[in-house]
Amino acid sequence: MADPKIDITGVPIPRKDGEIHQYAYNEAVESGYFDAKRHVTFINGMNNTGEDHAESALALSWVQMCPVTGVFNASGGAWKDFGQCIADKNQFDGPVSFSAKSAVALGSMFGSRTTVEAAENALSRNPVQVKLFEHLRRHRRREVFAHSQGNLILSNVLQAIAAVDGPGAIRGYKVYTFGSPAVNWPTGLTKYESGFTWDPVTFLAGFDATWSISKVGMPKESWNPITHGFLEYLKCDPAFTVNRFRWGSLGVTFNMDEEGLAKCLAAMGGNTRRVFAVFEYLNKKHRSDADDVAVLYVGHMRKSPGLAAAVRADTPLTSLLIRVMDEGWTSDDEKKAIAFLRAK
Repeated sequence: MADPKIDITGVPIPRKDGEIHQYAYNEAVESGYFDAKRHVTFINGMNNTGEDHAESALALSWVQMCPVTGVFNASGGAWKDFGQCIADKNQFDGPVSFSAKSAVALGSMFGSRTTVEAAENALSRNPVQVKLFEHLRRHRRREVFAHSQGNLILSNVLQAIAAVDGPGAIRGYKVYTFGSPAVNWPTGLTKYESGFTWDPVTFLAGFDATWSISKVGMPKESWNPITHGFLEYLKCDPAFTVNRFRWGSLGVTFNMDEEGLAKCLAAMGGNTRRVFAVFEYLNKKHRSDADDVAVLYVGHMRKSPGLAAAVRADTPLTSLLIRVMDEGWTSDDEKKAIAFLRAK
């Protein structure tokens, strides 16, 4: 998958905090891989212009092959944004802060007519939080991508939703974090975290005691380890995807959850362009695992006629899978998988 070269000509450019627009990258729409029924939400980080936000949302649409609803976190300048980040980080989780549940309860007792109004009043110190709160409750879209400060905003909003609608309202959310400084998240959601090893913003989230954050040491085609930009994260999507199921360091893999990775790739469904990029990276960097993952991936194809049809229609992916499994000694399982791919 080539890195996106994004042209923002003619797309909506937000200017106000909390402004919401939908983005769909034209090349993605015309690619044949685009899933117009799936919608994801994106909230950007600090010190971003409207142009930066639009470019990031379009790039995300290219990788995810679906429409992206962008919720704009407007910048007031680097220092003002930094101060706002500190306040965001301590909104509900600071040493002297009320929890979201307590803030909503107190607001309902003193002045607010409803729990929703109480939550919005608590969130209103950062206007984009109110807009994101309203958007997520209105549309019930459960896949949210957040970069940098956007994670602090999203964490606060989800805690407020749980306080208003109950903990069950968080179930089903899939949160994808990039360069996140956030520590506290409500229970019930599924979280996929990505962080460059030397991204200083991720240090603010503390030590990853769970070892659950997918790490990549160096940005793609760069020798500068200190990288935080969202577009740089998207360029490394294959590496982050693989490393979520890999344990190791300095290029040495001690353990690879091959079945977990194959299941993840199968869940990408018709976005076979992204699957191709992951297998291409896997075959280049972790060749000893690539053929096993390919066999398991074909096993998922056997159970899903729709997935099998999508993969067989993608000649580059089919050819790559066959090549990965046919190189060197070929096992009986690999021969069967290859035959399945070649069958019409």
